[in-house]
Formats: sequence, structure tokens, C-alpha cells
Amino acid sequence: MSEPPMHVADGEAHAKPRATGHARFDVLLAVLAIFISGVSLFVAIEHGKTERDLVSANSWPFLRSVITNNYPPGHDLAIGFSNGGVGPAKVNSLEVFYKGAPVHSDVDLLKRCCGLKSDAAGYHQQLPHGILRSLADDTVIRPGEENVVLVVHRDVAAPDIPNRFNDALLSITFKACYCSILNECWVSDLKSTRTTEVKTCPEPRNRFDPNGD
Repeated sequence: MSEPPMHVADGEAHAKPRATGHARFDVLLAVLAIFISGVSLFVAIEHGKTERDLVSANSWPFLRSVITNNYPPGHDLAIGFSNGGVGPAKVNSLEVFYKGAPVHSDVDLLKRCCGLKSDAAGYHQQLPHGILRSLADDTVIRPGEENVVLVVHRDVAAPDIPNRFNDALLSITFKACYCSILNECWVSDLKSTRTTEVKTCPEPRNRFDPNGD
């Protein structure tokens, strides 16, 4: 068995790469080794990107608006949003607009669209069963789950506000910012499939507070 070539310097022995004796062929082998290493590195990087894309796809949320005049279990009226994606959505902020103008709360919305009175007596006269409300910001919505931020009950004894709200439903629009569990974030109107990807959710200009006045 032949021994590998050695190189001795300063009293130390070092193994020296075996050469073929043909300079051009040795250079070609070296170039091929570098090329193969580069291809292997490229394949590893692309494989890593594919794995990240796969994880991202499997955790992708997609929020859509909920606007209905047939909210179960009865025939109530409701607005909110649902998650039609495959991963949970971390909802950072929600903005609500009526005819393009921002509204700051459910009461503000009902005042603008439907003539809700400001005094307590008038409020309870127009809405004897009150309204149901839910938090929108800083919530997590699982796939297939919905969050209605406002429910108005129909009442035959006091139909004015529900009827007006029913007529106003199609004039209500949204803007929301939400993130996946991987902290990929999007801004959406909750209406179309087009979303705008952002690094982090910006502070909304007109944050909707269901518990506000």
C-alpha cells in the first residue's frame, strides 16, 4: 500500500493532497470539486427555503369579513370577521368604516347609520334587548372560527334600528392587520383575496373599540 505524499517544513510533517502528475488535470479536478461543493450548497439553501415555505403555507391565516342579516341562532344582524385560512390568525387591529368614514365603536356606528339615540332612555327604548359585542384587537382566531364584533337583535316591538342596520350592512367596510404564528403579517380589507404583506402591523389611524361609546 502506498503512503500519501508528505510535506515537511519547520520540523513538522503535513499530509499533502495526492496529485496525478498532470497539472491541467489536477486543476480540473480542483475546479470540479469546487463546482460540486457550490451546487451542494445551492441545493441545501433551496431545500431550506422550500421547507420554510412549506411551514409558512401550513400556518397561513386568511381573514374575511362577516356581514350577515341571518346570524344564528335567530335572524339577527351581525358584523365581524372569520378565518378561512389553515393557520391561526393573531389579530392586531380592526378598523370599521361606514360609507367610507371611520367609526370608532359599535355605538358610534349605530348612531351614524341608524339614528341611535345618545341618552340611556332612548337607547333602551330603541334597543330593548341591547346589543352583543366582542373584542377585536389582540385576539387569536383559529382556522374556521369567526369573531362577530357586533350583533343587533331583531325585535318586532322595536324594529327601527334593526331595519336601518339591515339597510346599512352593505355600506360597512373594514381594514385589519393580522399575523401568523410565524409573525408574517398582512393588511387586508377583509373583502378581496389581495393582501399587503408588512413586516409589523402599523398603529391604525382609527382603531375600532367595540366597548367604546
